[in-house]
Amino acid sequence: MAHNPDSLFSEETLLAAGFPTISYEVLEVGTEMRSDERHLRPEDTEAYGWAVEDEDEWFFGPSPFGGAICHPTLLANQALLLRHNRFVVPAGLHARMIFNFVKAIPLGARARTTGKVVDKYWRREKPYMVTEFETRGDDGTLYTHGRFVQMLFAKETAPAAGSSAGSNRAADGETAYDDSITSAQGRSGRLERGQVLPALSRTLQQRQIDIYSGIRPFSIHTDEDWAKQKGFATTIAQGMMSTAYISTIMQRAVGAGFVEGGTMDAKFLRPVLCGDTLEVTGSIAGFTRESDGRVRAHVTVAAHNQRGEQTMAGVASGACEA
Repeated sequence: MAHNPDSLFSEETLLAAGFPTISYEVLEVGTEMRSDERHLRPEDTEAYGWAVEDEDEWFFGPSPFGGAICHPTLLANQALLLRHNRFVVPAGLHARMIFNFVKAIPLGARARTTGKVVDKYWRREKPYMVTEFETRGDDGTLYTHGRFVQMLFAKETAPAAGSSAGSNRAADGETAYDDSITSAQGRSGRLERGQVLPALSRTLQQRQIDIYSGIRPFSIHTDEDWAKQKGFATTIAQGMMSTAYISTIMQRAVGAGFVEGGTMDAKFLRPVLCGDTLEVTGSIAGFTRESDGRVRAHVTVAAHNQRGEQTMAGVASGACEA
């Protein structure tokens, strides 16, 4: 009987249960996926806030949206794990994440994510899959939608670095800024074109990665021996942890107009190892005018590790008062 090296189950058992091992050949464009429903409890907010070091007061009490809300990126893993409901996923690297934050997620919400594989392609001898997703409450409220790109492992080990630049097909093109707008009102003060926002420093500890990713065997995030088998020096943090850091920068600077109506597009350029210290930075690239008269602040973001290597590059935006 054949044995799946990434599991205690045999390949025959998994196939019989409807869980083929994911691969470029098995993956079909148009495949639809759906998550389980998740009830967002106080302990979920506390655990997530501790893992990403963001305990904004809006997450624990009154907010501009009424009661306590959840971190805008808290449900990101629900989208990322969609494929685990259809396939056995030995390992892979998250390459790009695009968010459109539509509505604030209230504490106590029950949410589900659905998605569809919209593309697959090879680039530099690496296979990629592109998934579009949306997350809704049980009352139908759309909280967020977007798309993400993941690299599948074509071989037993992963490359030490690499990006999904081929996925630029998902981009909307460069933003044309309104040069007549030089500033806007942020959460706690004026935001100026060219302004450098307060940076974040995050040293990723294994316990934080464990809480963020969930502990399981055969995971490059929480199983050190498995991560080494896949070619890494130790476990690696999910690329999505960097999106939480972008969210922190944006919510502090822009405020409510990021939580509802904000956008984010992050590319993960190289893995972040457990123990790495990231410096996450952002600067105001420019402004555009909204149809309702508000001003949208566009921020260029990046992350570098303690070796000076860039691990993430992206853009984010949120609406402000003029």
